[in-house]
Amino acid sequence: MLNTRLIAAPFFMTPDGSLNSMAVSSDRLASDDPLCGTANLTAYQLMSRHALIGLLDAQGHSSQGQPRVFLSHFNADRPRDRCTVDIFAQRLAVVVHSARHYAPWQQGTIFQQALSRHWQRVQTLVIAGGLSSQQFGIHLASAVAGRLADLSVICSPWGGDTALYGLAQTYRSPDELLVLDFGATAIKRAIAHRYGNRLEMLSTLRVRDFSLDGQIRAPQLLAILRQTRAELPGPMAVAISLAAYLDHGHPFDYHAGIYSRLRQDCRHLASTLDRQWLPACGYTGLALLEHDSAAAALAFQFHLPAMMLTLGTGMGSAPCPLV
Repeated sequence: MLNTRLIAAPFFMTPDGSLNSMAVSSDRLASDDPLCGTANLTAYQLMSRHALIGLLDAQGHSSQGQPRVFLSHFNADRPRDRCTVDIFAQRLAVVVHSARHYAPWQQGTIFQQALSRHWQRVQTLVIAGGLSSQQFGIHLASAVAGRLADLSVICSPWGGDTALYGLAQTYRSPDELLVLDFGATAIKRAIAHRYGNRLEMLSTLRVRDFSLDGQIRAPQLLAILRQTRAELPGPMAVAISLAAYLDHGHPFDYHAGIYSRLRQDCRHLASTLDRQWLPACGYTGLALLEHDSAAAALAFQFHLPAMMLTLGTGMGSAPCPLV
């Protein structure tokens, strides 16, 4: 379901292009980073909700164990907050540098080689996701830009809701459209109006309230869809972003993530959603199904190569459309 018509020289994001599992050297980390000198690091250990919690704990920050409190009360004028964003910015700069020079991709599959070439051509980075919210995201983007002189770095104004806006503005429905972002910890929901130019936000659902043994399978997905339908004024089409790598609308066969096993519940996820599961729950059908970082990337278009980085439970990436 990826809108490849919007993207010049498109390629699908696959599990073997994951930043979360990419090896990163600690040599370039800030000297005051608690992970400086740590061997066998991955990007996930540097840039994720878990990584932020670990950093706050190591600093003895007043918001330790409470990343949402830290993000909502972040103040760059406070020395400890400034130190935190500087360490995180250096970590992100190291991850980007690693992605642009990652030998396993340069010597890997055809996809990995294409991904490596794209990273080397990137002119702009867009930071989105829950960890980019509010003032922390703005200061993070500015601090990263100061460390990556050859790149423009911007922070999405929609933070953790960027995927919802990407879906809504891509489909541009004249009628009401339900947009859903199925993340690893939360499910964000909104009704898009006026060709995707306005979103009416619904309450966020917690994944753990629906998951079974740490997974969202067909019964759990249907329960979420039915509960959401009961909150809507009437039937409408649905655009979905999913925290799972998709192979032409069906999850790749890889054992990671809480949504990947949906591939075992149907022959083709996008088709099954459109023809069976969504109509059975009172919707008119499927408008879009995207990998979550790809959905966020659709909210931005550039004339030169750009990459979306989503910072949340994990770290995601996808190329932004070229126009």
